[in-house]
Amino acid sequence: MTHRLDGEVVVSHQSATLLRGLPNWDLDHGRVQVTRTSGRARSDRAVQIHRSPLELDDVSELAGLRLTSPARAVVETTCTSSYEVGVVLSDAALRGGLVTKEQLVRMAQRLEHWPGSPAACAAVGFADGASESVGESRLRVLMANEGIPSPELQVEIRDSEGRLLGRVDFLVCRRLIVEFDGAQKYDSVKDLVAEKWREDRLRDLGYSFARVGWADLDHPRETGHRLHQSLARSTAA
Repeated sequence: MTHRLDGEVVVSHQSATLLRGLPNWDLDHGRVQVTRTSGRARSDRAVQIHRSPLELDDVSELAGLRLTSPARAVVETTCTSSYEVGVVLSDAALRGGLVTKEQLVRMAQRLEHWPGSPAACAAVGFADGASESVGESRLRVLMANEGIPSPELQVEIRDSEGRLLGRVDFLVCRRLIVEFDGAQKYDSVKDLVAEKWREDRLRDLGYSFARVGWADLDHPRETGHRLHQSLARSTAA
């Protein structure tokens, strides 16, 4: 039996994801997003009102506010934004333990008749909670779109004696290490030297490196070409 809430108004979409601490990358927060189950969906400059049925488990409470559930908020936001936003939100929700992959998939299936649902279904299917930041999630999307083989995420690499040399963001074909460099700053010369030592030791083991920054994400074709070249060199070595 389906149990629905009638006459309810709840915070929804990107307003709900923001309140749950999920990334706000590429989302418009100019108006508060709410969903009501009945009545007219009349919006104004401050509030955008959506009208949709809500089941009992579609709603939860946070700090005294009624919000759409994490899975519902992620999927409905993806439907009204983009696949890439959906991957970023899904990865973060999985990483934070707010949802399971199964909950996301079931919610996307429930909303499969919504406009934008194909992007939501694809995003939750691609989601991986091992992705640790917005930049890493966007880089995963870029690599997939540009035909880079699926990488392993957060791989620990050890030397022949079992000593941990480093945990890398992505490992492609067991040869190419791809690191996402955000606004990383080293606190001291010692930290910079340690990072250089780490990279040298990994190169000594036969790994190749490619680094991608925020600006590179805005040029996917060029970045994808560079990664393909790096991969070709690593496998030929």
